Amino acid sequence: MADAHHCPTCGAPLRIQNRFVTVVTCEFCGGVSLYDGAHLDPTGRTAGLVQIPSPLYLDATGQIGGRAFRVLGRLLYEYDGGLWTEWFVEVEGAGKAWLIEDEGAFSIVQQRDDLEAPAFDSVSPGDRFQTGGLDVFVDEVGEATVVGAEGQLGAQILPGETIRYIDGSAGEKEVSIEYGELAVEVFVGRPIPRESLVVDAEDYA
Repeated sequence: MADAHHCPTCGAPLRIQNRFVTVVTCEFCGGVSLYDGAHLDPTGRTAGLVQIPSPLYLDATGQIGGRAFRVLGRLLYEYDGGLWTEWFVEVEGAGKAWLIEDEGAFSIVQQRDDLEAPAFDSVSPGDRFQTGGLDVFVDEVGEATVVGAEGQLGAQILPGETIRYIDGSAGEKEVSIEYGELAVEVFVGRPIPRESLVVDAEDYA
């Protein structure tokens, strides 16, 4: 059952939908708050969002490879190559995950707290590093800015924040590391064929 809270900025009701949620955006005033499992702490930031075409949307439901999922929130990043979107989702039998959408291609990744990240400045594209038994080939190193957010999120990354990132691969797995203001987070996942992502039609009733 969702937990009832109120936006500390405008007082609007907020319902925390998942125990993994750590950041909440208010759909009424756009205020962004940190959530510690009991209390909402306003950050003083607001979450605007540019709407870009996507089959996904906030509160969307559907299936990923036959498993039911629900969209809880999203982050929009801008980098030198354009924009990409990270959708925070709850997946049946798998818990929290992120669906990464970049130019029509999708990947699903989950945070791995057991893996250590290398120092950002120690790697370059074409390098390899080892972590938790994974031999990671570095494909891309760069910076991106969070230019929008909505819904409820399971990452300590806030609108307006600039992160540094490493994207790589370990065999058929994708490895992504985000170096943010509050935390360094390691994610491991895989590409999702578009045909295996089924999104239910939006209900306007």
